[in-house]
Amino acid sequence: MKTMKNSFKAFGAAALVASSIAFSAPAFAQVTSLSEVLRKVEADSNQLDAEGLERVRRFERDRDAQATAMRDVRAELRAAEVRGSQLNARFDANEAELAELSAELNEQAGDFGELLGQFRTAAGETMPIINSSLANFHYPGRTERLSEVAQARTLPTRADLDSLPKSMLREMIAQSEVTSFSADVAGVGPDGETQEVALTRVGVFTAATNDGARFVEVISDNTDEPYLRVLKAQPSGRFRAAMRDLISASEGDTIIVPFDPSKGDLFAIEGEKPTLQERIGQGGAVGAVILVLLAIGLVFALFKIVTLFLMGSAMGRTAKTKQAGDGNPLARVFEAYETNKTADLETLELKLDEQILRESPKIERFNDVVKVLAAVAPLLGLLGTVIGMIITFTAITNFGAGDPKLMAGGISTALMTTVLGLVAAIPLLLLHAVSASMARGNQQVLDEQAAGLVAERAERGGAA
Repeated sequence: MKTMKNSFKAFGAAALVASSIAFSAPAFAQVTSLSEVLRKVEADSNQLDAEGLERVRRFERDRDAQATAMRDVRAELRAAEVRGSQLNARFDANEAELAELSAELNEQAGDFGELLGQFRTAAGETMPIINSSLANFHYPGRTERLSEVAQARTLPTRADLDSLPKSMLREMIAQSEVTSFSADVAGVGPDGETQEVALTRVGVFTAATNDGARFVEVISDNTDEPYLRVLKAQPSGRFRAAMRDLISASEGDTIIVPFDPSKGDLFAIEGEKPTLQERIGQGGAVGAVILVLLAIGLVFALFKIVTLFLMGSAMGRTAKTKQAGDGNPLARVFEAYETNKTADLETLELKLDEQILRESPKIERFNDVVKVLAAVAPLLGLLGTVIGMIITFTAITNFGAGDPKLMAGGISTALMTTVLGLVAAIPLLLLHAVSASMARGNQQVLDEQAAGLVAERAERGGAA
């Protein structure tokens, strides 16, 4: 019944379509009969039904294949679970057997097991020391052997146990050795690459390359394997010079060499110390001004000391000969005496005083300059100190006080300008004291000689 209804519906639809075609486009198609339309509709319906049945059958085949695959997978899963259970049971059985064997081994080992524990403890304490030793690069492989024996699950042999005291004895002997060996050193190449070079080792503490006496250190922190590296900043020349003497020494020679018990840390600190030029550069512009004033003051002071010494020598010779002239201040005083010796005593004394006063500025010349420079130098040092503290507090304000390196520049400027100011003031004060003393000595010679001339003239006048 349902099929008949569908047929009538299809027939009605076909009739409507055919009638619409007939009325809308009579010029393009002609329908011969309704029977032909019905046949075409039934043919299309049968084709659609066949395609639907094919899709249903294909879906059923796919469903059956998936169900078969699911059954296979579930079978494999059950088999794997069974195998896992078997393996777990076997593992538990092996663990139980291993525990029984370990207990039996401990029981049979007795005191030897306790000895093995002591060996492992000693090896664990010794291996880090040997691993970071310079001798380990000369005699490699010791820590690997100790590690194998310490981690072994079987009882060690006598030869295995002997590896620990032998390694310790080798380390003790290496502490007294001064020898050469070859090893890979990082940073030794022209571009900082690693190369194998010859090294001279002093005990287990100090080592340097034979080519340039560059000290090396052992790097063991944050690395899987320790390695040798050239110090980034080499210590001062006297340390390297002493190491060169040791490298070139013959057997039996006694050489004093640098010794670093920290295995390179002290040499690294020594190498990072700033040189004299770097320290002076820390003073900045104020430090440069102080050094310029020091140079000027030294030139004036030394020039004055030399001229006063020559002047004093010439005045000493003139004092003996009483020869008038213009070669030195005392000769000019004698010349004034000879010019005015016929005048009365008071006039003669005034003329001599006048000549002494005329000579005094020449004797005292440049002494005040040296004195002023000696006083200005520490004031400039104080100025540099204040500037350095301003720089320091500015760094603290901008970046905080967490990193001392940020404040190092200002502190260095403050300290170095103070030092430079004192370094300039101390020698200038000493030289000024020397030149002032020599000037007073020459001045005193003039006064003494002038007083002597006046006294001699007074005596002759009294006798007359």
